[in-house]
Amino acid sequence: MSVTTAAGLAQRARLPQRRMLAAILAVSLALNFCVVAGVVWSRLHAPPQTATERFHRLEDGLNLTPQQRTAFDTYVAAMAARGERMRQDVEPMMDAAWAEIAKPDADPARVLQLLDDAGNRRRAFQHEAVAETLTLMATLTPEQRAKFIADEREHFSTLRRRRAEEQR
Repeated sequence: MSVTTAAGLAQRARLPQRRMLAAILAVSLALNFCVVAGVVWSRLHAPPQTATERFHRLEDGLNLTPQQRTAFDTYVAAMAARGERMRQDVEPMMDAAWAEIAKPDADPARVLQLLDDAGNRRRAFQHEAVAETLTLMATLTPEQRAKFIADEREHFSTLRRRRAEEQR
């Protein structure tokens, strides 16, 4: 065997190894990209949390005392119950307003009255929620209050952004 033949065989052996290494690297990069893309997608499209889940996540970060924890749990339960009562009170009014609108001879005064009634019920529930929130705030330290308020502001800011994006 000549030196040139041996050199050709060695070069051929390296070429498939380089191609194999390049292929493995390409597959690895593609898999890593898919994992990162999946993580980003899941963060952006995470299922919405219920209010109770959100409050319990916040509760963990507030480092509450046993008395504060009791007040917080009472607050969360009251907010959940109030939200359910509001839905039960307001949805029939909204359904009735839409039913009236659907009629060929819809009565605008009736529609507006139903919408006003629904709005007044929502406002009454908001007043109750504010009163209970202020009662809870009185049990928290200034740092805990600041953290609670920051979390609520972030939550409602996220909701506003999401609604704005849905309207586009």
